[in-house]
Amino acid sequence: MSRGPRLLRSALRSSGLRSYWWRQYPCLREPAARAAAEAHVLGTLRALPPSQRAGYAAALRLLPLAYRLASGGRSLRGATGEEGRRGMRALSALPGFSEVVRSSTALALLGALDGRTGQAGEGGRR
Repeated sequence: MSRGPRLLRSALRSSGLRSYWWRQYPCLREPAARAAAEAHVLGTLRALPPSQRAGYAAALRLLPLAYRLASGGRSLRGATGEEGRRGMRALSALPGFSEVVRSSTALALLGALDGRTGQAGEGGRR
């Protein structure tokens, strides 16, 4: 794996979104669905032009800090389902972050759906 995909994977994992998704969407609690979701998000990010990919990765890396600031010091990884929803509502006031969360979540759910139905290969990427 080249450096770019590793950096994207690391940014997604450090964002805390995977644990947020796990708490918010029961369908993403299955290991196969989680893997398909992550693969779909990463595959889509790899398809972006380099400057957009770098910006998205930076936003993912900053997401835990932005969440803490918006939620009054709470951690996204440790947030319960309701705390996560409240924190994400507060986070939506910070420019750009709600779009990153919404688009990443949509991609994750699509990837999990594709992965489960077997309509696409390798985690939902076409």
